[in-house]
Amino acid sequence: MTKNIKFDFTGKVTIVTGAARGIGREMVKAFIQAGSFVMAVDRDQEGLLETCQRLGDRCRQAVADIRNKNEVAGLMQAVKEAFGGLDICVNNAAVAPHTALLEESVEVWDTVYAVNCRGTFLMTQAAARLMIEGGKGGRIINFSSAAAKRGSAGSAAYASSRAATESFSRVAAIELAPHNILVNTVSPGLIDTQPKPLPPDMKKGLEARIPTLPLARPGWVSEVSDLVLFLASDASSYMTGAVISVDGGSSVGVRPAGPVVDDDIRYDWVTGVHRTE
Repeated sequence: MTKNIKFDFTGKVTIVTGAARGIGREMVKAFIQAGSFVMAVDRDQEGLLETCQRLGDRCRQAVADIRNKNEVAGLMQAVKEAFGGLDICVNNAAVAPHTALLEESVEVWDTVYAVNCRGTFLMTQAAARLMIEGGKGGRIINFSSAAAKRGSAGSAAYASSRAATESFSRVAAIELAPHNILVNTVSPGLIDTQPKPLPPDMKKGLEARIPTLPLARPGWVSEVSDLVLFLASDASSYMTGAVISVDGGSSVGVRPAGPVVDDDIRYDWVTGVHRTE
């Protein structure tokens, strides 16, 4: 895929959580290529090493658990010491176990909420404090999911935690606006981050689902990172509190199975259709 989108974050400082793989890894690379200093954050040290290899001195790594307020505070201190401040915080880290409602354990439920909601709250709060201290405003980009808008069997904890993140981000946008900190939320749909080779049940499910998507394909990680860079840039200077879908249209409907045919004679008087036998 040829990309013509260009952003310049020279001299900016960015945090990306969930940076050890997938969308997070792509965002670290994209911000580095656009000139930013980046602190890549994850619990997976080995994955972070893979993310940051060959990206140069502007990419730093921090192993941290965003559920822990002390580790989040330590992370912000490390960013301040390494780079002097913070301009952009991308809260991408999340977990999405798939469990039937009647089999869901409270332990799994609490972990999902701890990472997806508590972690996003702690990171947003700490990042905002550091941005306010710097006096230059900033951008906070949180992550939701298309699952927040439509039910899906097995996603009770994940989908509801993503909906909570959207609501939280709206409040954060209101309260941080006086500090010139813009808070927006990215809501991806089916993005090509699945394990390869696909597990049999996942393969079967995706083969059935993909043809129903309006664009009939999964998204690329670069299509998510491009949106994040836009939200982090001056091009989004009048946007805050928004939830932006990058889902191939899945949240609005399904791909038509064939031509649209109106064979309901009740409304011929409206459409002006004259039928012949």
